[in-house]
Amino acid sequence: MSKPTKFMKPRETVPVLDNVTTLPGPGAPEGVAPQAVVAVREPSGKVHAHMGCRGGGMSMGHIRERLDAVLHRRREHLPAVDAEIDRWRGVLRRVTELGEATAAVRLAAEQDPVHAVLDSLDTAVMRRAAQDCLDALATVRGRVSRGTVNLGVSGRARNGKSTVLQSLSGLDDRQIPSGRGQPVTAVRSRIYHSATDRGARLTMHTETSFIDEVIAPYHAELGILPTPRGVPEFAGYRYPRVADGASGPDQPRLAPILARLREAQEALGSYRQHLTGEARTVDLADIREWVAYPDAEAEPVRRPYLAVRDAAITCPFPLEDVTALGLVDMPGLGELVPQAEAHHLDGLRNDVDFVMVVKRPTDTNAMWAEEDARALQLIGSVCTVADMRDFTLVLVNTGDCLPENIKALDDDLRERLNGPDAERGYWVILADGADRDTVREQVLQPVLEHLASALPRMDEAVFADAVEVCRDRRRRIEAELAAWSAALRTVAVPTSTEQTIARAEELREEVAASVQAWVDTLRVRAEDDYEDTEFLERVGEVHQHVRAWVLSGFGEGAEAWRERALKRFRVDRASLPFASAELNRVRVEMARRFSAVDDLLMRRRDEYWAGLAAALGPRLPLVVDDAAGFAARGRPQDLLPALARALREAPDPCPELAGTLDFALDVRLDFRTRVLPRLRRALGVLLPEPDDPSRETGPTSLLAVPRTEEGAELLLERVTQLARQAAYDAQSVLAHEPETAAQALFAYGEQFEDAFVRSQSSQAEFRRLVDGFQDRMWPGGDRGPQAASAQVRSLRRLVTELRELITGTDTRAVATGGNGR
Repeated sequence: MSKPTKFMKPRETVPVLDNVTTLPGPGAPEGVAPQAVVAVREPSGKVHAHMGCRGGGMSMGHIRERLDAVLHRRREHLPAVDAEIDRWRGVLRRVTELGEATAAVRLAAEQDPVHAVLDSLDTAVMRRAAQDCLDALATVRGRVSRGTVNLGVSGRARNGKSTVLQSLSGLDDRQIPSGRGQPVTAVRSRIYHSATDRGARLTMHTETSFIDEVIAPYHAELGILPTPRGVPEFAGYRYPRVADGASGPDQPRLAPILARLREAQEALGSYRQHLTGEARTVDLADIREWVAYPDAEAEPVRRPYLAVRDAAITCPFPLEDVTALGLVDMPGLGELVPQAEAHHLDGLRNDVDFVMVVKRPTDTNAMWAEEDARALQLIGSVCTVADMRDFTLVLVNTGDCLPENIKALDDDLRERLNGPDAERGYWVILADGADRDTVREQVLQPVLEHLASALPRMDEAVFADAVEVCRDRRRRIEAELAAWSAALRTVAVPTSTEQTIARAEELREEVAASVQAWVDTLRVRAEDDYEDTEFLERVGEVHQHVRAWVLSGFGEGAEAWRERALKRFRVDRASLPFASAELNRVRVEMARRFSAVDDLLMRRRDEYWAGLAAALGPRLPLVVDDAAGFAARGRPQDLLPALARALREAPDPCPELAGTLDFALDVRLDFRTRVLPRLRRALGVLLPEPDDPSRETGPTSLLAVPRTEEGAELLLERVTQLARQAAYDAQSVLAHEPETAAQALFAYGEQFEDAFVRSQSSQAEFRRLVDGFQDRMWPGGDRGPQAASAQVRSLRRLVTELRELITGTDTRAVATGGNGR
């Protein structure tokens, strides 16, 4: 890369030229066009040389062709740059996933040895490295994606920056305001040459971006907390008076900042409606109030510029055969606006190819000051790759300045800023910023001619730097990944098969322990001394109801019963037909009435099923969809058939486990199955005659009574006696039912536990069950060594994928505009 040279052309002060020659610039590489050397006679008569235009005085048509070629070559790099950005974004995503996965493993393995290993690993280095690459590539992309050569015009306020922009663009005070006294540029604007378009496109702040980017910096600078959370809160915020809010040694700096903040609040009504985030088109005749501070005498004060986030102006520049050119109007340096210089820095980094720093030598500004040095330092901080003297020009704005002030600044720049080493000096041009012809001929044309030669080498420097940054950061990430791989290899975790087997045994042990505890409760109920008080009370209650029914004349009253009996005696001319029919009726009705204990038997069965469902433990029911819903609906036993169906229909079916559940569901504990056979035997005394009268005797002899009222009375007494005996016998039968039912349920439970846990296929089916449903039974939120094992395997996978991805990055493509291979 060539050493930049100094360029001074003080035609404004001394228009007399002794001679003009051309020779190569100091330190210029082979092939660089010569530079004009201007010999100037000063008023004192002393003659000295100033280097002139960098280049050989190319025509604007030639310059345009060369700059257009530069822009074309830039665009050729864009696909490669975008592809590389996508790759590094993928790297950053993978690194983020790795960090999140590591945190999850630490959480799951708090007491596990893997925790100690992971404590030595961190993704911060890789995250920073990937972000460094993305930042470097973003700089490249900002450069190659521009369709214009952009010149930034900067400098301290009140040095003629806006005047120079007017001369370059052909606009005037109505579009690029300039003035005396206070600064006027409020919004960084971009001005583009267009032979056909003339207008401005404004991008407005949203209410959120306005608070975050405009108001919050004031609060941070002033130390006023809290920052408003929105525009309504900003509108009602009670700010201190300027005299009260900024005192002490910082008062000269903070008081104007507080005043600006209060001005923004007072004028909110003039721009609040524009905080929409939308883009709007504005005629150039109306652009001033959107980009400039209001005139001091303007009433009422309107500040619509506060709603503008970005301004892009298009107009035809007064220069023939000009390339695709853009000018960036930057708010002046040194303004008392929080983060103004940071905003300025962003503009330098992302929007411009070259910067002209304007310095106007007035009576109070004729020397190179600390603020001017800071402006160059600010530019230098973003020109870390290309030589900033290829990137920067000091434009001495001589308009309306005294010759002695111009000479003082000229001497200061040559002797103090640049020093005796002319080859390493800053490029300086002296010109009247308000003289459009002079600015075009002595400033713009030399700058564009310089850029026609300098931009390719500056681009190459930026590309080469991005390549080197990405290579270096890739090596860092590769070294980190090697450390990660080595550390993770020291962590012994079970394979997925081993984990499935371990989980199957864990599940089987859990179910065995839980089911055994449940079977133990069934065993206690089946013991001889266990009394089901509720059931016995219910039996006693039913017996009393039956007995009362019998004693009440079988529900119709003794008198009515006797009258009905006497009528039938006369019809049949016999007592036996009525007596036989009545015994049959009483027997059937008593059997029906004693079946009232059936609901309690069903409750015992449901309790058995509910106990079994609970005994299966917390994991096994998760196999069923909406397992929690069964319990929530108050019928946990309904889970069992759903679980049997899930086991039977699983991807790898578990038929034996499903069959065992089917067996548990086939519990016969209802009245008809368990009680009715024995109850029927107890009610046998109510049969009119035995099944084999030749061998047995029945109540027939007791039922043969006289066909009189006395006979009817006697028959009622005898039937009542038989019914009471049958009721007593039935009560005795039911009294033993709790013990019998408990023993049956205990037997059912023992059989289930034995078959479910210890059958020949139980172990294998538990493994199949876990293999198919472990994601449900051990959800991702679980902690413990098994969860940590799965996550460690996930870490290894992520490290492998990240290594493959980082190997695939090849930033050489950025520099070549191709694939770099």
